[in-house]
Amino acid sequence: MCGIVGLVRPDMGPADEQCLRRMCTRLMHRGPDDQGYYVGDCVALGMRRLAIIDVQGGQQPLCNEDRSIWVVFNGEIYNYQELVHTLEKRGHQFGSRSDTECLVHLYEDYGDECVSFLRGMFAFAIWDARHKRLLLARDRFGIKPLYYSQNRDGLAFASEIKSLLTLDTREHRISLRGVSDFFTFGYIPGPTTIYEGIREVPPAHICVWQDGNLQLRRYWDLLPAPDVNKPIDFFAEGLLHHLKEAIRLHLMSEVPLGAFLSGGIDSSTIVALMADGSEGRAKTFTVGFEIDHSGFDERPFARMVAEQFGTDHSECLLNPRIEDTLPAIVRALDEPFADSSMIPTFLICQAARKWVTVALSGLGGDELFGGYERYRGALLAEYYRRLPGVLRHELIDRFFQAMPEGHNGGLWPNRLRRFLRGAELDLRQRYQQYIAAYTDGEKAELFSGDMVQELQKSGLTSTPLAMKEGHEDLSSLDRMLLADIDTYLSHDLLKMTDRLSMCHSLEVRVPFLDHKLVEFAATIPSGYKIRRWQKKQVLIRAVDGILPKRILGRGKRGFSIPLDRWLRGPLREFTAMYLNKRALQEVGLFCHQTVARIVEEHQRGFRNHESKIWTLLSFMLWHDLCVRKPTESNVHS
Repeated sequence: MCGIVGLVRPDMGPADEQCLRRMCTRLMHRGPDDQGYYVGDCVALGMRRLAIIDVQGGQQPLCNEDRSIWVVFNGEIYNYQELVHTLEKRGHQFGSRSDTECLVHLYEDYGDECVSFLRGMFAFAIWDARHKRLLLARDRFGIKPLYYSQNRDGLAFASEIKSLLTLDTREHRISLRGVSDFFTFGYIPGPTTIYEGIREVPPAHICVWQDGNLQLRRYWDLLPAPDVNKPIDFFAEGLLHHLKEAIRLHLMSEVPLGAFLSGGIDSSTIVALMADGSEGRAKTFTVGFEIDHSGFDERPFARMVAEQFGTDHSECLLNPRIEDTLPAIVRALDEPFADSSMIPTFLICQAARKWVTVALSGLGGDELFGGYERYRGALLAEYYRRLPGVLRHELIDRFFQAMPEGHNGGLWPNRLRRFLRGAELDLRQRYQQYIAAYTDGEKAELFSGDMVQELQKSGLTSTPLAMKEGHEDLSSLDRMLLADIDTYLSHDLLKMTDRLSMCHSLEVRVPFLDHKLVEFAATIPSGYKIRRWQKKQVLIRAVDGILPKRILGRGKRGFSIPLDRWLRGPLREFTAMYLNKRALQEVGLFCHQTVARIVEEHQRGFRNHESKIWTLLSFMLWHDLCVRKPTESNVHS
């Protein structure tokens, strides 16, 4: 595990080598244990290392026997021992026990197709000196990050945007598309970033640079093929087999290893199977609250699982003074993020790093097996649309539109209205309506007149959800799951988890995203995922008899905080500091009257605008820290 950087330029000089070292320094948090460099006639590669496998002998950059192939690598290859065994039979010689070295020998034999042999999470760069050719590759789901920037001087790449920002002392332009996408989704789906000229290598893609030309190619795709002829027990048994295998592989480590435990079915499954396959007591971690927040604190459920499986359990307490923590979170993320789970994620990673270097997470279970409430809402809308139009529009719609707000702006009135508005739309538009922070119409009111004109001029007024075409024969649930795997999982949850774990030099692994397991899950009919309106039924069936009944029967709560209450209480002054008229006018992107109305409606309990306010607050804080007054440590190291 590490951070990687590189430059490819026709005439590499001493200034470029110094530039490479600055880029590496900005990634010290990703690799505090070691650093390494390789500088050739037109390439410079660098890395910072967090030692996990072959702690003593896994230094990078690493090369083949004749030093014609060089690699820098970030991630873990869980099947590397099997690959090494096969490559040694083919005559290759290895000088280390690290998983990194198998990459150069795979490339020698299979070229760009080397990625198809890898089982793990990875982002790497291979320099082929004979052909003056650079290969960049990223794992199938984007667990590990990789960014690049290209201009007439050549190509630069890095694990994080902050490293690329050291290359140019000029002001980096904010991307209009990035801003528009952010206020739709609360994150920026790649390959776009918040900066013009900096792009993300998409998940499951390779990127090849040669002779000044850059080409992207997808090497893997998830193609659901549900087998409706087999019973649910067949899939439950197969799923448990794949889970056990994935977790066994993910336990590979030469350093202390633990797991996040919320008491939900995903993390509890990881811990149960991990406890069965690891030596000694597994170390587990959960987040709670210093003051009572019923409905959010999951510590009792986590304790239940920890006690059943005999883990060494730790609890991290979160208090409402999150404004003290937010600047560190925002700087770690590089881009604006509006996922409020970034706060507990940051704190649990901080706590876990005191005890372990590697932590397993249950990320991915919701997207594979239908764990979000919005899936049920979108499916229910299809039944609702079958009602006679008179009943829908004259009675039900009017009733809910006239319904008063809940006490202190509860979420349910907003959710019901959003459900009714989306029910009349097709699946892609409906699902986007349900997940959007701001709809296209709401963005037109939120942004200033100048910003709206710029978006119109650039054709960016609408931000459609990336729901794949050509899959219309799939069920509605499978199409939503695919969309979330491609967007929300890859560009929000995994990106956020990587940055907030690695800023503490902690490696987080996600066994549910072992691609063999995911490919098996793609054969499970959607009717076994949400069955009789119950979510994750096939996963529940798979671990029935392993997990406590109370864990199997509890609803999903998510890694959340009481945001609506905090915005009205402990965060009220903080919100006012960043969303006042003067601050908004300085940024110049927003209509301050619209923002004032949104904030007032929330503070007075007329509406629950927590997601809208948090999205705005997150952007303004990012702009203040990273654009308006970036420090020397933020930009130039």
